[in-house]
Amino acid sequence: MAGRRGTIVGPALGESFAVQLESGSIFNIATQNIQDAAAPAPAQVSKAATPAPMAVAATQDDEELEFTPGQLVTILAPPAMAGRRGTIVGPALGESFAVQLESGSIFNMATQNLQDAAAPAPPQVPTAAVAAPMAAAPMAAAAPTQNDEELEFTPGQRVSILSPPALAGKQGTIAGPALGESFAVR
Repeated sequence: MAGRRGTIVGPALGESFAVQLESGSIFNIATQNIQDAAAPAPAQVSKAATPAPMAVAATQDDEELEFTPGQLVTILAPPAMAGRRGTIVGPALGESFAVQLESGSIFNMATQNLQDAAAPAPPQVPTAAVAAPMAAAPMAAAAPTQNDEELEFTPGQRVSILSPPALAGKQGTIAGPALGESFAVR
């Protein structure tokens, strides 16, 4: 993604920003990996930089995180990403973690879709068996109140992803609104 241009959509967790690329895709990118487009280009680096794990300070009021920054994990779902490995960047909104794949892409993944890479692989479940319960039990959408804006998508709604190209054509279920004008999709 080095050299790509985008627009900052807003802040993200940790020291990062949500950046929308010209393709329309939105990625959470660490502050040290963002440069003002008007600034001169940095010197080329011969090898890919690996982000340093973020330090997470624990207090008595904090809950212990299921995964820690820098931990290697295996992605269990969605089916298009199942079996891929990534590195935990840090906690994300809700019950999820930001996971950086070997390609450098960072995805917010639900905790139940992640497993410590050192743990034994879970048994394979046929795709048809997984799809049937999800279709039979859609999530209930919250009724909008006077103060709520009408959402473009509602939780539980089935959608097809149009972009980025790696996910184009995949189907998912709206989990709820995310930062800016985006939605979390499972």
